[in-house]
Formats: sequence, structure tokens, C-alpha cells
Amino acid sequence: MTRLPTFAAILALAGCVVGPTYRAPMATPPEHWNDGSGGTNSAAALQSFWARFADPTLTRLMQRAIASNYDLKIAGERIRAAYAMVRVAAAAGLPQLGVAAAAESRRETQTIDWPPASARYGQYPYYALGMDASWELDLFGEIHRRKESASAAADAAVETRRDILVSLTAAVASTYLSLRATGLRVQIARSNLEIARQTQKLAHHAYDAGERSHLDVSEADGRVHGVEATIPPLQAHSDELTHALAILLSQAPEAFVSSDLISDAALPEPPSLPPSLPSEVIAQRPDIRTAERLYAQSNANVGVAVAALYPHFSIPLSISPTTSVVHELFQHASLLWRMGLDGTQSLYTGGRLSANVDAARADKQAALFSYQQTVLKAFAEVEDALSSQVAEERRYQALTAQLADDRRALRESQERYRRGQVGLLPVLEDQQQLYATEDARVTSALSRCLADISLFKALGGDWRQVALPDAVADRPVK
Repeated sequence: MTRLPTFAAILALAGCVVGPTYRAPMATPPEHWNDGSGGTNSAAALQSFWARFADPTLTRLMQRAIASNYDLKIAGERIRAAYAMVRVAAAAGLPQLGVAAAAESRRETQTIDWPPASARYGQYPYYALGMDASWELDLFGEIHRRKESASAAADAAVETRRDILVSLTAAVASTYLSLRATGLRVQIARSNLEIARQTQKLAHHAYDAGERSHLDVSEADGRVHGVEATIPPLQAHSDELTHALAILLSQAPEAFVSSDLISDAALPEPPSLPPSLPSEVIAQRPDIRTAERLYAQSNANVGVAVAALYPHFSIPLSISPTTSVVHELFQHASLLWRMGLDGTQSLYTGGRLSANVDAARADKQAALFSYQQTVLKAFAEVEDALSSQVAEERRYQALTAQLADDRRALRESQERYRRGQVGLLPVLEDQQQLYATEDARVTSALSRCLADISLFKALGGDWRQVALPDAVADRPVK
């Protein structure tokens, strides 16, 4: 009966979890963005954002990427591994049970005086069949904190895959639209090359007729060669974008068919994307959510390090019949058992345990700084995207107006050249200006789309409504 108070006192300590209680890090977001924009429920505009470009090819590519991208698959397997580590941590708080058996021939030392010597002194057969069990008592919460740490790490793995999903969808849209824009720029260059060749023929005919000097011929030839030189780099860039798109879809670049990706149509208008409130961005962005979970993990790790300073208790249980005669193995007289309470306490470790606590606390503080930095970077990315939207829209409208002026100027200079009122140089200059404006307008149209895609990503993207092929690995951790 004297053991009962001891066990009762030990069990009463159960549930005493040492270490800091977790409190989510605080961030103070601004009420609105610099331009005054931002509204509630704007996250709904992020859902299937790419479909708002009204481009079936882009939607098809997005579906293929989500289904086959290797980065998403790798992240899914890491979630599985993280869940397994949660089970490992939880298993430490459960009773551990094992069995063992032995059939041996043993010989003891003959240099002792007891028992008395005999002809076969110290030699005997040995048979044993046993069961061992132990249960570690989590009196100070070390196991609880380890499970808490593993659960936070699993949550972070889930958020990391969501961040990869947002980055993937943004990358597919950006790469595809860049590929289309490059194709349009190649078409513009070829159209201008055709105009340059026509001007070249005109200059040669005028020179052969004695109406123009050879200077016009040299200028026309130089213009043709200059436009020709712009096409190969654009084609090489188109190939690079095609290869990048193939990798995003987890396909070999040489096997990826891109002929159906190039279109003569103009780039689509970027969809309207009203920005969310800064507070909603904190809740939406996966990288911020990941940083918060990593901070929770580091907080739990402090508890693990602190708990290591306290005594460790376990309840051992072993039942092991042992005999020298096989048929007596299951007799009561052969039974050997052990049950009780084991406790250990470190007295001197050279400062190792206290150093672990210091390291864990430093890691926690670093995780807090990382969270705060991630929030600041998120706000900056939204502000940058909003500024780019406004700037590119103004630039695009100005280039559209300039393009109409340049086309009119080229027609007028060509007509004056035919009449002999001006030389060829003004025609070539107007032609070069038109080519540059057309190319800049396509680039600006792409930048408008990329600014919207950047804002989509900066706001946190669409991960809540996207059905991943491995949804089981995205379940919440209990």
C-alpha cells in the first residue's frame, strides 16, 4: 500500500507541460494600400484567376500543370512524411510492447567458489521466452511538445505546397503569355522586314533609273539587315519559353508540342482584380501561413528543450520464463517478472541541456523575425504590383496613341518619297519608329498581364478552390 501514494503523486504531475505557451505572432497591417484601394471579399476574384483571361489554351495548360508538376508531387510526398513524423512523435507517449525468445547453451566462469564445483561446473542449457513492455510517463510534457512541433511542421508542409501551387499557376500564366507575346514580336519583326525589303527594292529601282543616289541603296540595305538581326534572338527566346513551359508541365522539352500555343490574336485584356485588404492578405498568403507555423514549431521546440532538464520516468514491465529444461518453460516456478517505476535525472552534462534551451529560444526569436519579414515583403509585393498596374496601363494607352501617329507618319513619308520630295532616310526613320512602337506596345500589353499575375500571386493566389490530385495529403493535422 505504500506504493500507491507514490504512484498517485507521479500521476498527478501528468499534464504539467513545461515551456512557453504558444501565442500567434502579431502583425499590424495598414488599413489600406498606398493608392487607397482594397476591399473585403476580394479573395473571390482570385478563384480560377487564369480562366478570366478567356484563353482555353491557358486553362488547358493550367490543368495539366496542376495534375503533373513535379514540384507539387514532391511537396505532397513531404506532407506525407511530415504526417508520419507526427505519428512517430505521438507513439512515444504510448506503451511499447515487445516479445523475445532465446535458446542457448551457456557456460559460466569456473573461477568463483559458489556454487560448489562439479564435473560440468558452470555449464547448463538456457531457455527463455519473454515479453517486455514500457510506458514513458510524459510528466513534464516533452512528448506533448514533440508532437506539437511535428504537427506544426506538418502544417507548414501543407502551406508550402499551397505556396508552390500559387507560384506554379502564376508561372504557367506568365510563361504562356510571354511565349505568345514573343510570337507576336516575331510576326511584327517579319512584317517590318517585308516592308524594309519593299523599300529596298524601291531604292534599287530608283538608283538603276538614275533617280536616286547609291546612298539610298546603302541605307535601305542596312535597314533590311538590321531588322533581320532582331529575329533570331526572339526565336531563341521563344524556344526558351517553350522549354520552361514544358518543365512546368513535367514534360521533356523535345517532346513538348508548342505549335498550337502561338496565336496571331492580340494578347488578352488583363482581368479586373480588386486588391484585398492588407489584413486579408495575411490570412490568404501561404508563405505567411508557413512562417507562422514554423514559429509555432520553434515555440514547441523550446518546450522540448526545457522538458529535457526535468526527470524522466517510465513504467517497465517484463515477464520472462527462464529454465534449463524446455518442458518446464511454462511452469510457474520458471516465471521471472519485473515491474516498477524507473526514473532518471541528469546531474551534469557539461552545459549541453541548457545550451539546447538557449539555442531553441534563439531559433524561436529568429522564426518570429522571419514571420515579420515575410509579412513586410508581402505588403511590398502587393504595393509593387499595384504600382505596376497603374504605370503599365498608362504606358499602354500612350503607346496605342503613338502607334496610330507612327503609321500615319510612315504613310506620309512613303508618299513624299515616291513624289521625290524627300530622300529615303526619312522613310527608313519612320519605318524604324513604327517597328519600335509596335514592339513596345506588345511588350507593354504583356507587362499589363504580368502585373495582374503578380498581384494575383502577391494577394495569396487561389489555393482554396483548386482540387489537387493528391488531396488526402492536404488534410488538416489534428
